[in-house]
Amino acid sequence: MKKEKIVKIIRQPEIVEAYHYELITGDKAVPTEINVGIKPIHLDEEDAEIANNKIESSVLGLRVMFQIVLGEFYVAGSVRQLVTVDKKRIDSPEDCTQEELDELMAPLFSIIKRLTYEVTEITLDQPGIELNFEANQ
Repeated sequence: MKKEKIVKIIRQPEIVEAYHYELITGDKAVPTEINVGIKPIHLDEEDAEIANNKIESSVLGLRVMFQIVLGEFYVAGSVRQLVTVDKKRIDSPEDCTQEELDELMAPLFSIIKRLTYEVTEITLDQPGIELNFEANQ
């Protein structure tokens, strides 16, 4: 199957499902974990017929669940967003390039960065912690 490039992304608002800040006490072992989910949402047959007039598009549910250790404390939670990708059929994450996946997920990682900066600025009474989700090359 030929991979078409993403032309246009129509985004619904990001939703913060949960965000948690906690000090690590005692011998509690807390691993850093980041799980990214991309779930195609298939239209029912009638809607698919209307949408399938030679222009393909995809509706995707995006979610990031995270637990990030930052020294003596950790932050955890999940954020999600519903997007429509115009003129590209996406049935699995493998239908996208890494750059396209990064573009799709960027607003969710931005929300996690903003929340963490603001919360740590308040809790630590100093400039907040800036997260960096860039992959090491």
